[in-house]
Order: sequence, then structure tokens, then C-alpha cells
Amino acid sequence: MARPLSEDKKDAILAAAIELVAVMGTGAPTAKIARRAGVAEGTLFKYFPDKDALLAATFLDLEGELAKALVAGVPAGLAPKERIRHIWNRLIDWSAGNPTRLKALRQLKVSDRIGPESRRCGEAFFADFKALLDEALAGHVERLSIDFIGAVLTALAEITLDFIARDPGRHDHHRAIGFDTFWRAIGR
Repeated sequence: MARPLSEDKKDAILAAAIELVAVMGTGAPTAKIARRAGVAEGTLFKYFPDKDALLAATFLDLEGELAKALVAGVPAGLAPKERIRHIWNRLIDWSAGNPTRLKALRQLKVSDRIGPESRRCGEAFFADFKALLDEALAGHVERLSIDFIGAVLTALAEITLDFIARDPGRHDHHRAIGFDTFWRAIGR
């Protein structure tokens, strides 16, 4: 009888994949990932049938983590602008606090090794985020699609994170300036 798979080993493999994808991209060898995780390469393939399945699981793990971080703890009763500011702050804080995870996620997002089904699942994680964004932005924006707003948010988050990386002592200042710029950019 085969032994049940260990969640700890699976988590170690995913953590190793995140670290190595951040450094080496999706070309990170499975042998190095297994070694970093402290398992044999054959063991890695007991958890993930092939490298693409491992990359997809890594992508979904990171997308799920980020999606949860964005909507966690949004206080009820906040004005729309303050709800969006809360989400913005969560995005910037998660990203600045998890540079390796963010870099790996960026690598995976642009990889052709992440298939359409995984991308759809990743997008589904953000349904609550998009609903919150739609609700909070109602009446503030005219004729802008949620995709356009998301692209503006992403671009300004990248700029904000770049400034935070250059000057970490002014994290809160850069985060506030980034949000104010975003809010003005999408307003009427």
C-alpha cells in the first residue's frame, strides 16, 4: 500500500519552486527544486506529474495568497475611496514584504507554461477583489473597464514598489503618493 502524500513535503516543494523560479525563471530544473525542498526528484514527481503541473500549482498558490491578502480585513462601512485605499495598501505591503514571491509570480504570469485553465483558476481567486473594486468605484469612474482600471493599478503599484525598494524608510509615503495618483488617474 502506498504511503499517503505529505502536505509538508508538498509545501516544501512549492516553497522551493517559488525561490528558484524567482531566481532562474520557469527554466529552473526540477532536480534543483527537489534538492532545495529536501526531497528526491522522483518524490517531486509523486506530487506533481510533470514540471508544468508544478509550475501551475506554484502559480495558483501565489495567486491565491495574493488574492486573499488583498481582500482580507476590509473594514465594513468604509467609504469607497477608503476601501480601495485599504486594498491598495494590502497590495503594496504584501508585494514589498514578499519580494521573492512577487518575482516568482511575475515570472509565472508571463510564462507560456501556465495554461489557460490555470489562468482561469487564478482569475477566479480575484472575484471578490473585482466585486469589491466594482462596488467601491461605482460613481467614481466613467466608461472605464475593470481591466483598464486593473492595468492602471498594476502599473502604479510597480512604480510605487520601485520607489519603496530604493527608499524603504519612506514606504508609507510612497504608498500614499501611489494611491493618490491612482485615485486621480481613474477619477472623473
